[in-house]
Amino acid sequence: MEMNKTKIKELEEKEQVEKFFKTKLGQEWYEELGVVDCVKSEAPDFKIKTLNGDTIALEITKFIAENKNLKFSQALTRIGNKICREAEKEFNLYIHILIDKYDERKFSIHRKDLLDYAYNPGFSELPDAKILKQKMHDVLKNNIEKLRQGWLVQEWIQVENEYFKISIESFACPWTGKYDCHVNNAGMVKQNPIDELQTCIDKKNDKIQSYSKDCTKCYLLIIGPNSYNANYCSFDSLLLKHRFNSKFEKIFLYSEDSDMSCILDN
Repeated sequence: MEMNKTKIKELEEKEQVEKFFKTKLGQEWYEELGVVDCVKSEAPDFKIKTLNGDTIALEITKFIAENKNLKFSQALTRIGNKICREAEKEFNLYIHILIDKYDERKFSIHRKDLLDYAYNPGFSELPDAKILKQKMHDVLKNNIEKLRQGWLVQEWIQVENEYFKISIESFACPWTGKYDCHVNNAGMVKQNPIDELQTCIDKKNDKIQSYSKDCTKCYLLIIGPNSYNANYCSFDSLLLKHRFNSKFEKIFLYSEDSDMSCILDN
């Protein structure tokens, strides 16, 4: 049965909490609370039951720094993930997809193109989603038997004047261990986007009353996805020196790149 968006989101959130609890900070907090159960909820995302009978609210949010290539990566990832789910539903086949876009600047003889390629990496102009999805579905449908036999399928498709290389295999993604889609895009790394992180916290501050209902305390866990998810940002020691405006008891930040977590000052 194909999972809906809500179910997919719930599974992702459970995985994120489990990853956080495996970090040193997460383990210390888990033991300090005396956790006996961690129940999936709506608002907040989790209600944590403790040995002394308290109910602790844990809300989760993602932080992805804004960049001009973000919408491109997210849109193509959504299309690719739909193809992955269709393969499971229609053909009982689990697949991983990699999408590359041809960059003519890389092979240009002109210096200005090469410089633009170096200092302005990646893609931001969205292709026609309907055409791209149909052509990707055709690649899948025409190569079902090869995929069942474990072959790597690679084909170029044209959408308007752009070319995309679609790579499909019946194995889990080596980066995530999931049967999903990865868009091979790039972007300039943004250093210390603290103001954007505060905006992310503000959105959750506005809803804290609904999270805190029937709970003793309320905590916020911010997930920093890795560059696989088009999150091109980096923090240094300034992050831990900054004091954030927050209504939460504590704010935890978990980074998928480093597989580590920290507490933000508030």
